[in-house]
Amino acid sequence: MSWTVDDSGNAVGSGGEVKHGGAVGAEKKGNAIWMDEQVGEGVHCWTFEISGGNGMWIGVGTEDNFGSGYKLKGLLYGGPGNLSDGGALVSGHWGPKYGQGDKIGMRLEVSGGHTTLAFSKNGSGLGVAFDISGWKGGPLRPVVSLDSPDHCIMISSMQDCGLQAMSSAEGPAPGIAGSWQLDGKDVWQLSIEQSGAGQWRVSATVANNLGCSVTEENGVFSAGPVMSTMMMPPPELQPLETSVTQLLSGITNIARDGEKLIITAGDRSEKFSVASGSTPATKDQVRWMNN
Repeated sequence: MSWTVDDSGNAVGSGGEVKHGGAVGAEKKGNAIWMDEQVGEGVHCWTFEISGGNGMWIGVGTEDNFGSGYKLKGLLYGGPGNLSDGGALVSGHWGPKYGQGDKIGMRLEVSGGHTTLAFSKNGSGLGVAFDISGWKGGPLRPVVSLDSPDHCIMISSMQDCGLQAMSSAEGPAPGIAGSWQLDGKDVWQLSIEQSGAGQWRVSATVANNLGCSVTEENGVFSAGPVMSTMMMPPPELQPLETSVTQLLSGITNIARDGEKLIITAGDRSEKFSVASGSTPATKDQVRWMNN
């Protein structure tokens, strides 16, 4: 059992540990695939201990679809908490971001043409990330994709804890962090991640990805400039994107009201419910499975 790394030189494997090779710049992605006997039909489970960095990607892929950079195709969870097929976004804000000190559990079940891939974080189930029917490709193996010099992961096998243990808990976790969905007609999602004491990263996606840093001091919240990707939104989304940008830039308070999240920006107040982002992705959403 060992890691096989790609030919980029950006991933280094030793026993169960794989880490980034230390390169910086545009071509810095390093990929690795775990080679052991746990493949094919049945249930296979692993634990990934994140010993360095955050924003890496963990999942499964086949030997035929393994390679350097974006040649790696698979079923992946990582980055800011998204799902990816290796080359494209599959689902945004599916789960929480993870990083140094976290333990990510992964449960793969293959039965005929049906495959499920579920994750947990620090013992708490996140749910089924991928629910694939009608695909019969090569054996799926653990893969990781690293793109920062501080990325380091240790893999180990774990006993099957059952799919129920990987199911996400009912209701939102305490606090304001998480993925939230606006109540009302114009539905859009908001992600809040704590970046330090009294510091938060608040982001949303309409046509563009929008985000700002928010600080809290003595119960008073204030937002920094809203950064945005620079695509021209379609005409029907322009008013909504303007409204979301104004809300983020004007944040004066973020608070919980039971299971709801309330964001206040001056005289404006918006109510959010926990987002249904843990819905599994299906085969139709994974491009390389449909080629």
